[in-house]
Amino acid sequence: MSKNEEIIALVDTLKNFAPGKPLKHYITHATFPRFKNIESGTRVDFEFPLTALVGANGIGKSSLLHALWGMPYGHSTSKFWFSTDLDPIEDSNRDPQRYFYGYWHEGFGGVVETRKARIGKKQDYWEPYRWSKSDGMAPMPEGDFEGKAKDRWNPVRRKVVYINFRALFGSFDRYFYFDDDLGGGNKRDVMLRAARRLKTVKDDIKQSYKMGRRERIFENRVLKPYELTEASRILGRSYDSAHLIRHSLYPGNRGRDLSVVFRRGAEYSEAFAGSGEIAAVSAVVDVLAADEYSLILLDEPETSLHPGAQRSMLRFLLDQIKLKKHQIIISTHSSEFLTGLPHEAIKVFEDNGKTQSRILPRSSPAAALNRLGRPPQNKRRVLVEDSLAEQLVLHAAKGLDPGDRETLEVKVAPGGAESILKYLGPAAMVSGDEVFVLLDGDQKKVKEFSDPAQIAPAEHAQLDSRIKQELGFEPQYHIQGGRDEAAHKKAKIKAQLSYLAWLRKHLDFFPRQLPEHIILEAFEPTRRHSDAGSIDAKAALKKLLSGSAEIEPSAEEVTTLARFKIAEIPQDNADLTTIRECLQKWLHG
Repeated sequence: MSKNEEIIALVDTLKNFAPGKPLKHYITHATFPRFKNIESGTRVDFEFPLTALVGANGIGKSSLLHALWGMPYGHSTSKFWFSTDLDPIEDSNRDPQRYFYGYWHEGFGGVVETRKARIGKKQDYWEPYRWSKSDGMAPMPEGDFEGKAKDRWNPVRRKVVYINFRALFGSFDRYFYFDDDLGGGNKRDVMLRAARRLKTVKDDIKQSYKMGRRERIFENRVLKPYELTEASRILGRSYDSAHLIRHSLYPGNRGRDLSVVFRRGAEYSEAFAGSGEIAAVSAVVDVLAADEYSLILLDEPETSLHPGAQRSMLRFLLDQIKLKKHQIIISTHSSEFLTGLPHEAIKVFEDNGKTQSRILPRSSPAAALNRLGRPPQNKRRVLVEDSLAEQLVLHAAKGLDPGDRETLEVKVAPGGAESILKYLGPAAMVSGDEVFVLLDGDQKKVKEFSDPAQIAPAEHAQLDSRIKQELGFEPQYHIQGGRDEAAHKKAKIKAQLSYLAWLRKHLDFFPRQLPEHIILEAFEPTRRHSDAGSIDAKAALKKLLSGSAEIEPSAEEVTTLARFKIAEIPQDNADLTTIRECLQKWLHG
């Protein structure tokens, strides 16, 4: 079984996992009435035991991980987020920073909600907080249950593992690249002395080594066969052995460094190993050591791992969920960690245009990674509303020069026309990526979008209504300017004018109201199908596709049959020609 087949099989198995059956203490959702830069009232549902958080840097993915860290009993978000003179946390006892979450309660036999808030006399103390109707919490049930007080449920009790892959590197790299010479000599001599100590510790398997009366060895052992096997599978290398040492043998280090000595024929330490080897071993050891039903949080696990290793890491994580019923949440920018996951497992973070982050509840892997309109390298992406539109564009593209055709990518965007133009369009405009949108003809509100160059400054105040009239709704812009109202207003006007320019260049419409009309007119031109509304057009298309058959085709069958029917439309068809001319315009700009 190939790696991808393993992932598919594991995902199919885990789709049957549910809170309590067998996912004990499972966090089902989290809601944020007020938390950092996350849009007020945002709710995130964890519908699959592995959840992937996707979005640009600084958009709030790590903030959600930090909130999750602080949810269980004995944990506090203050480990990662605390107030300083430079970056004070703004809140009050009446409106504190807070979140609440639901988790499966074994005794209750269902999901209960508990709230944590940054409140009290002790700075940065996050405490369980009373039930709140105004925050939207579910009512407290009647009856006595373990962990239930008069006005609140106690936090969930479960172990938490947090791994920040950006901070995973070996002791050699840490001292060599980041530390000044703290050893009373040049750095080379200091590192030679540390290497001699490490070798002695390794060879003698010392469990204690003191320097300056301080213990310097925290773990010293050979990887167990199953640990070595998983690390080998992830990295695609066959290791004879690996020796792990957690220590503080380098000068000035009061934390815990990681050293790994590998053997693959010859022996070599982390000084000569790739950073991916260190990251993989460290993660494998920590995940395998996690108790059953743990909450495991991984920040950018793709760091230092090549694409094949990333896919193997995903397989490993899914397998550990299957074996030990974990709940795993990762933040990632990598398609390798998204491909194969259910759409409800992928949460997309994006700017709401008000310096806050909104979180989209589900997404395909492609849509998640291209939420900002980022096409594959050297490709120009055309977004359409549905599969019929996609097939028509692809068929029309067959008439293009082969070189042009190879630079074109056609995709169905989730959410329909409004979602495309409301969210993705403004994001693509900001990113500068070559993304184009071809919508059904019934989405066209005006003959031509306003030319921003022709809009006088005196008319800028009416841009909101103008754009809403031309689009049918108000887009969500990516606006800077912070809390300065004047700066924000100026930035919004700039974004609006830029978006009008973007629409004029990047948006066009099918020559008929619906894709169904194009197919029907190609085969039954005398029946005036273009006058038919959506329901009638769909019914007529079903009839055309089914022919004399008395059984009405399903939606899936319609899609398949339509693909074959579209292939019969000649390339000189007037509608196809119009579509192809539009593509050529975008390809050659």
